[in-house]
Amino acid sequence: MKFNEQVTVENYIIEYLSGVNPMRVGNGKEKRDCHASAIASARNDSMGLEYEYIKPREFSKLREFESEYLIISHLAEAIKKINKIDDDTEVQSVVREIKKLDTNEEFLEVMRNGINLVNAVSRKTKNYQVVDWLELKNTPHPSGTPLKRGLNRFVVTNQFYFEGNSENIRPDILIFLNGLPIVDIEAKSPTAGSGVNFENAIGQIKRYEKNARKLFLA
Repeated sequence: MKFNEQVTVENYIIEYLSGVNPMRVGNGKEKRDCHASAIASARNDSMGLEYEYIKPREFSKLREFESEYLIISHLAEAIKKINKIDDDTEVQSVVREIKKLDTNEEFLEVMRNGINLVNAVSRKTKNYQVVDWLELKNTPHPSGTPLKRGLNRFVVTNQFYFEGNSENIRPDILIFLNGLPIVDIEAKSPTAGSGVNFENAIGQIKRYEKNARKLFLA
């Protein structure tokens, strides 16, 4: 086994988050659901934080272009579940508005408080949530009814190739919440030379933020 950055740090973080060791995840081409089968076959006794791990090759299939920073299918699924919507046209209207957001402040506002749109049928303003905060806070619903779990979807992937505005980047680990990128983790090997430390990782993230701004909006 190689004693490098990916094996000693990156894979350890992924296993802590998902309970899955990436080195033990097969191709799974023969399985109908490669994500579910990979998790089922590679999960160890520790469930980690129960994030869903998706291999880079499979994760790339969720995007049409390498410049896409939102995982549209995951976002649409979350909007539909959280807001109890069956109309795909209504869901896509919300997705289109979210894709227009262009600042950190706008994304933070929408993640916290949702987005208000005029419903095409009722012509009334409706609030659409993109994150189920009651589930995250483990807070009882105001009505007193039990909360429905699993509305939020945490996904972790690694070696995420992204086409930036002035540089193509490949963050070590990215965490997505309902299709929105929320955490970038840069791993540094403990066996690296004395000139490599956490400050290098911070500098790398800062460079990514400057050259691939869209990925750091949420």
